[in-house]
Formats: sequence, C-alpha cells, structure tokens
Amino acid sequence: MKKVVSEISGVVFSLPWLVAKDEGLFEAEGIDMEFVRALNSGRVAPTENPDEVNPILGHVAFEEAQVAIYRA
Repeated sequence: MKKVVSEISGVVFSLPWLVAKDEGLFEAEGIDMEFVRALNSGRVAPTENPDEVNPILGHVAFEEAQVAIYRA
C-alpha cells in the first residue's frame, strides 16, 4: 500500500476525508491514509488587500514537508 499523510482541520473541510477513511475507501484503492492535525501558525489581520493574505497560514505541516497534501 502507498502511504499518504495529510493534515486535517475544521470539520467542514475534514469530514469527507475522515468518512472516506472510516468507510475503507482509501484502503480499497491501495492507500494507507494517515491524518495529522493542522497547526495554527498565527492569526490573520483583517485586510481588504488580497496580496496581504498568506495562503499557507495554517498549513505549516505542508510547508515543512510533514504531510504530502492539505485541503485546498
């Protein structure tokens, strides 16, 4: 089986992944899926300028290569 590590965060984004794992859908495809909790790397200051928003904020595990994928 191929091992894949992904981060999970809020229920809205993670529930489909967790249900798929519980239902054996990853295993049926030959994937050993492991989840790690997303780390909170800070708070976002309110802004109307999209250039001031860090798109990776909250995805430190991905940036540090601890996981292969994250929700996007």
